[in-house]
Amino acid sequence: MSTNILGLTRALVYAADAHANQRRKGAAQEPYINHLIEVLDLVAKATGGEDEELLIAALLHDVVEDTPTSAENLAAAFGERVARIVTENSDDMTLPKDERRRQRIAAMTHKSADARIVKIADVISNLRAIAVSPPAGWTVDYRLGYLEGCRQLIAAGRGANAAIERLFDETAAVAERTIRADAAFEVDGAEVIARHLDSVIGQAVHLIYVPNTEERDITDADMELLCQTISRSFPSATVQHADSIFDGRRRQILLARIRSDSTDAVVALAQRLCIVFKQRFVGIEVGGRYIRVYADDTGA
Repeated sequence: MSTNILGLTRALVYAADAHANQRRKGAAQEPYINHLIEVLDLVAKATGGEDEELLIAALLHDVVEDTPTSAENLAAAFGERVARIVTENSDDMTLPKDERRRQRIAAMTHKSADARIVKIADVISNLRAIAVSPPAGWTVDYRLGYLEGCRQLIAAGRGANAAIERLFDETAAVAERTIRADAAFEVDGAEVIARHLDSVIGQAVHLIYVPNTEERDITDADMELLCQTISRSFPSATVQHADSIFDGRRRQILLARIRSDSTDAVVALAQRLCIVFKQRFVGIEVGGRYIRVYADDTGA
């Protein structure tokens, strides 16, 4: 295999940065980069892995549709061919879903072979996902309807690569059996157990309380400082003014809700907030349990 590994690793870093805050829609809530790597892997196996630009396009196939990245920026970074393949597979997200689906099928026949290979790999990855980890509210009938739509799409674009098309047919057959029987799904010879809403899903949400022990008025400047401090460590949060009762008295406080799989990162943020707001402690809720993180524990 003569593919330039440095080109691929550069594209991987680019994809990871562009999709950093995205997760898949299903119950397992996998990081979105997992899907991109799976599409890369499928294209590499179907084509022998010799075409670096095709592999990069597979890895970056959603970067124009799902992130602020423009086709021009993509072309400047990875060349016109990569940008063309990605653009061919990018829907107009301003259109209603039914119209996007209609245009996607109508355009499939006219796409380049490169774009069709990437799209088929994308569809295979999506079928695997809805078989084992469907989004909330996707009934059996809805999932079977999605599967039928995938079959129509691939039927419109056959002739690009026999290996990837054969894998789609196999995947679609297994996905249909899995959906109808709610059975395990097999990927590369290994069974994957379906995950539903009664599984542990999503990221934990942690609460952080800045207690305002001085009982002063909370200002917009305080809220801005809280936002700036949080943004150093987390891509998103919900922040608000709130009232609390502490030491028998009502007072204004600042409250933040943060999604994170890392309790250590939330504790580290609480430690920083102790210093930034000059508080003796900051309260956090982890897994429904409340603890205090004290300024004395920050090492500052």
